[in-house]
Amino acid sequence: MNLKRTGSGRRRGGWWGRIRKGLKMGVKVREKEKGSGVYWVFISHNGSRKSKMIGDEDLAEQVAKKIRAKIELGIYEPKKTIKKKKYPAFKDYAEVWLNDYIKSLRRPSTFERYQDNLVRYIYPAIGSKSIGNLKRGDIRNLLLKLHKKGLSRASIALVKDVISGPMEYAIDEEIITGNPTRGILKRLNIERDKRISVEPMTNEEVKLFLETCLKYETGYFPFFLTAFRTGMRLGELIALKWTDVDWNGKFIKVQRSFRRGVVSHTKTGKERRVDMSDQLISTLKALQTKRKREALKIGKGDPVDWIFNRGDKPISQNSIRNVFKRILKKAGLRHMRVHDMRHSFASLLLSNGESPVYVKEQLGHSSIQMTVDIYGHLIPSSNRKAVNRLDDPAPNLHPICTLENKKAVTI
Repeated sequence: MNLKRTGSGRRRGGWWGRIRKGLKMGVKVREKEKGSGVYWVFISHNGSRKSKMIGDEDLAEQVAKKIRAKIELGIYEPKKTIKKKKYPAFKDYAEVWLNDYIKSLRRPSTFERYQDNLVRYIYPAIGSKSIGNLKRGDIRNLLLKLHKKGLSRASIALVKDVISGPMEYAIDEEIITGNPTRGILKRLNIERDKRISVEPMTNEEVKLFLETCLKYETGYFPFFLTAFRTGMRLGELIALKWTDVDWNGKFIKVQRSFRRGVVSHTKTGKERRVDMSDQLISTLKALQTKRKREALKIGKGDPVDWIFNRGDKPISQNSIRNVFKRILKKAGLRHMRVHDMRHSFASLLLSNGESPVYVKEQLGHSSIQMTVDIYGHLIPSSNRKAVNRLDDPAPNLHPICTLENKKAVTI
C-alpha cells in the first residue's frame, strides 16, 4: 500500500481518500436544543447541509453510521428538497375568471349574480385559501352551512357552480390538476325543492288589470297585453322589434333581451316562437299604424324599430315596474311582481287544459322538468273522460272480477 506523502501533505490511496472525504463532509449527532432529549443528525455534504430529527440518541447514532458508510462508498445521494408550488388565493383567481371570462362571454345579469354569490357567501369562507390547496372538505362545509341557513338546493347548487368555475378555469391554465367540487352536491344528498312558490293572477284579475291599464295608462296597454298573452320575460318584451312580428304566421320571434342599456341573447341563449292571440294581433297592428303616422308627421319614413320605446330607445325595466305598481294600486289588486305576468300566462294555459309541452315551448324553458316543477300543481289531474277512454277496447271481464262473484279474491 502506498502511503507516501505528497507535496501538499495528503496521502495517496483510495480508501484513505474516501475516509478523509467523509470526515471532511461531516455527519454529526447532537441535540438541536440542549436538554430537549431529542437528537438530530446533521449532514454536511458537497456544499449542502441537511438535518433530520430522529429522537432517540442511540437510533440517531445508527442512522449517522449508515450515512457515513454511504459517503465513504460514494453512494450517498441526499434527497432533493422540492419547493412547494405557490398558488394564488382563490379570491384573486376568481376575480380573474369573473372579469376575463364571465364578463366578456355571459350576460350582465349572470355576471352580477355570480359576483354577488362570491362576495356574499364564498369569499368570507374560502377566499383567502390558495386555489391549489383548497380541499373538498372546505367546500362541503360551506355548502352544508348554507343549507342549515335555509338556502334552497338551487341556491346552493349555484354557489357550488360559482366555486367550480374558477377551478375549471385554473385546470385549463394548467395551474391545478383537479376540481374538488365535482360530484359534491350529489354526495351531500340535499333534497330538491319540492315546488317553486308562484302566485299568479286569476283570469278575473288579469281582466281587471288590463281594463285599469286601458283607462289610466293607455299608452302602456299594448305592452301589458303582450306580456299577458305571450308569457315573455321582461327583458325579452322590451327588446322586441317590429321585424320580430310575423303577421301571416301569427307569431313573434323571440331572439334577444334588453337590460340596463345592453342588448344580449335570451336567458337560455336560444331563439323561440310564441303564438299571438287575435286580440294581440289587432292591438299591435293598431300600434304600428299609429307609429307610422307619428313618424310621417315629423318627417321620418319609418317608425322606430323598437316596438316599446321611449325617445327612440327601448323603455327601461324600472319604468315598466313603476307603471305596473301604479296599475295594481288603481285596480285595488294585491301586491305582485312584474314576473308574475309570466306565471299568470302559464297557469291560465295549464288550467285550461293545454299541454305542459306547449307551455314549455312558449315560455322558452330549457327543460320540461322546469315547467313541471313550477306549474305542475296547476295541471288538471282528474280528467274522467281521458281515463274512461282506456276502457273502450277492453275485452270481456273475467268472471273473477264480476259482481256475481261474492267471494274475496286474493292476488
